[in-house]
Amino acid sequence: MSRRLLVAGLVAAGAVAAAGAPAGGAADECRGIPACIPVSGPWVVVRHGAPTAYLLSCPSGRGVVGGLDALATSQAVRVAFEGRIGAPVSPGVTTTRNAFFRAVLARNGVQAFQPWIGCIPAAGGGGRSTVSARLAPGPALDRRARVVIVRPGTARFASVSCPSGERLVGSWDATAFRTKNAPGLAAAALVHVSRVVAGSRVVVTAAATDALSIDVHAVVQVGAECAQ
Repeated sequence: MSRRLLVAGLVAAGAVAAAGAPAGGAADECRGIPACIPVSGPWVVVRHGAPTAYLLSCPSGRGVVGGLDALATSQAVRVAFEGRIGAPVSPGVTTTRNAFFRAVLARNGVQAFQPWIGCIPAAGGGGRSTVSARLAPGPALDRRARVVIVRPGTARFASVSCPSGERLVGSWDATAFRTKNAPGLAAAALVHVSRVVAGSRVVVTAAATDALSIDVHAVVQVGAECAQ
């Protein structure tokens, strides 16, 4: 049974709420936030010993992330997000139009989590660092992602690169399932992904066996972390 992992407001936390995913509704990403639009991600596979990342964005023109939450298939899944340095901690300063979730599994096996964000109208631009140092850190990394659908018995390729003037400093890939409820985790073993970096481009090859059910709607996200 899925358990809710709360990432309250703009503070990543591992507190667990009531067992069971809400039926047909959002989690707590919009709690107490007016004019909030809930956006759900797919169920992202998390394996022990292999930290997982997933980028979830607000719809075009729908502002910035004002709240976050996550659902998970086990309390052993620990979810957080990366926020930008700045004060006060708030939408438009700490967050942008997307949220970069990171998850780890605190025990052996395979589990999954579903990221949620609450999007609100943009208010304010960014914030300057307030850390005590002679030089402030550079600007936050620019993350780009692409999602490819993986069907049973097929192989797909996808790539993403940094925009002109930025350099590639990191990459990630994630296997996920676009289902309302958490899918059977045995499906994770039926999708095989390899990732390589070719120059400034990140390329993934995703292949699924014939045994994969089309009903789990498997997808693979490939991402690039870019620096100005």
